Amino acid sequence: MLTRINFVQIPVKDQQRALEFYRDVMGMGVDTDAAYGPDFRWIFMAIPGARTKLQFARPTEVSFGKDVPALTLICDDVDAETARIAALGVKITDGPATAPWESVVRYAMFRDSEDNLILLQSTSVR
Repeated sequence: MLTRINFVQIPVKDQQRALEFYRDVMGMGVDTDAAYGPDFRWIFMAIPGARTKLQFARPTEVSFGKDVPALTLICDDVDAETARIAALGVKITDGPATAPWESVVRYAMFRDSEDNLILLQSTSVR
């Protein structure tokens, strides 16, 4: 029986810059930060209390279309979280708004420090 996804990869050009963004802006913790060859680090980030991790990969290892979210993050209140990260200098590219795909979903989109499109969403109780 499957129990969870261990990690999801997103492409990063600058691992330190990505680590600082996901730690300092998004509030994730550093799960692992270890040397991985001469010029790369094996970095895993985690949302506090979550078991699934985010791993920083080389852009040649994984890529997404410019308009395809590389990552979807769930929060309690997308409007409040969008305001919080915008105040930290994150440029919101869409929303917050009610999702056209489901009326109980609020969403926003932004680009992380590595230019990945990130989808942020919250769901209200039906």
